[in-house]
Amino acid sequence: MASLIKKKKANTIYYYVVESARVDGKPRIVHQTYLGTAESVARLVQDRTAPVPLSATTVDFGLPGALWLAAEKSGVFALLQSLWPKPRSGPSTAHDLLLAAIHRICLPGPKTEVADWYQDSILSSVWGFAPERFSSPAFWDGLDRIATGESLPADKGDELEEAQLKLLGLWKEKQLVTRRLLAYDTTNFYTYIASTNERSSLAQREHNKQGRHDLRQVGLSYVLDGDNGLSLCHHLYRGNVADVEEFPQALHRIVTLLERNQIAPETVTLVLDKGSAALANTLELEQTGVGWISALPWTQAPAEFRSSEKLTPLSSQEPGVSAAAETMLVHGKEYRCVVKYSAPFASEQLHSLTTSLSKAVQSMRRLARELATTPASFTERGLRNKIVRWLSPQFLAELVSYQLEQRDGRWHLQFDFDHQALERLMAQRLGRTVLISNRLDWTADQLISAYSGQQHIEQVFRGLKDGNWLGWGPMHHWTDQKIRVHAFYCMLGISLLQYLRRQAEAAWPGLSTEQLLDQLRQILKYNLLYPPQGEKGPNRVATVLSKQSLIQQQITKTLGLDQLCRTQRG
Repeated sequence: MASLIKKKKANTIYYYVVESARVDGKPRIVHQTYLGTAESVARLVQDRTAPVPLSATTVDFGLPGALWLAAEKSGVFALLQSLWPKPRSGPSTAHDLLLAAIHRICLPGPKTEVADWYQDSILSSVWGFAPERFSSPAFWDGLDRIATGESLPADKGDELEEAQLKLLGLWKEKQLVTRRLLAYDTTNFYTYIASTNERSSLAQREHNKQGRHDLRQVGLSYVLDGDNGLSLCHHLYRGNVADVEEFPQALHRIVTLLERNQIAPETVTLVLDKGSAALANTLELEQTGVGWISALPWTQAPAEFRSSEKLTPLSSQEPGVSAAAETMLVHGKEYRCVVKYSAPFASEQLHSLTTSLSKAVQSMRRLARELATTPASFTERGLRNKIVRWLSPQFLAELVSYQLEQRDGRWHLQFDFDHQALERLMAQRLGRTVLISNRLDWTADQLISAYSGQQHIEQVFRGLKDGNWLGWGPMHHWTDQKIRVHAFYCMLGISLLQYLRRQAEAAWPGLSTEQLLDQLRQILKYNLLYPPQGEKGPNRVATVLSKQSLIQQQITKTLGLDQLCRTQRG
């Protein structure tokens, strides 16, 4: 016969299920099962009597929830609402812009998919709008109300320009524009706008940095905070405008935004890539009064300085990097010049060089064999164009020499590899970068550290084009207004991502943006539907989060996702 007994051990009561029987005519316990404390027994009873859920639905929780909290806590959403107030019913333009930015990060795709994704995300319970309010026509109706572009009436301001101005003021107020180190760069994005479409002047054909020269493209100049990576200013321009030509326009916009936010130009240091370095642009920079650091095109740097062998290793924060600094006359004025050698950069260049060299030599070898057995049906211009194309990667033309001549009715190709040129290249060129700045009192260490902020922009551009951070493409928008709105919410999404990464750094130091996105995407919420407790009444709903790793637990707590889960049911 089974019964329940308790035993006290070290002031704690434990319960057992025992079975008794008579042994030699006396009652004895013949078997016992340990149950634990009273709390353990209560849990066992609850588990045995708990109802089985009728159904379960999955909610995309971690990433959209974190982005929403970032927009709310940073003040971004309140700022957007101040610019585009909420109507009497339904979502505002601020909701449309924020939803577009979050959707581009979580699940990039066409606007026809936004409503379905919204319905299955935490945003639907936070905002409380029916998914139909974000159908493709309704979504575009909201975004089409944004006044932006070059053809606005004289009495109508550009609302996206005003939003950029206010956002810069917000980041300044939050003290997220710290050393006032601003990184600037340009890129372009291909579009699928038809050649016959005349409603877009931004999309033009030119050299595309992703290799899609067959498509029309738009240019993007971009400024971000060199420390925190927040998007501060961006500008779309025609796809056939060169980077050097765009810089004066971008610089004017940057200075205007600084002045309107009461940021003195002399307190700002602008970091530029060599693509924007030109004598005319140097003069433009001097007139604005901003501090600046730029990579100098190799041929514009004094030869004796760029090949200097007196390089001093920098601090342990810049491993494998050595440099020399000197005040020199460049572009008719004295500037602080730095020649920087980076061993990691040199190894990357050498790997790229040997790969390109192998391909070029193999192609020339095949061509030489073909010419030796084929009558001279090729033209000299065609052959030379082909060889020049093979030797077009950086440094190859310096390393490979060739002779092309016609004899006995056939073309003959000979080529050779210059070993001495490779030695000079490795000793004086690979891994080296020349910087120029009007910060005459800065050390080489300070200038190189500041210039490294340029890497943030390169990471952003890769994240946009590869879709690892935020999916810029595919871009099917067919008017300039839609393209400008698209660019705005993409850049807004980048700022929210960088704000999140900065917060997550406190939870898990060293966490990259890619790792943060991966961890947040794994945090899901489950809505479990249970039958009513009695014969009547509604079904019950219980909410649980997916099982989390240690890093996810830390992120959830730091970002406030645990509180968001408790406050949002269903």
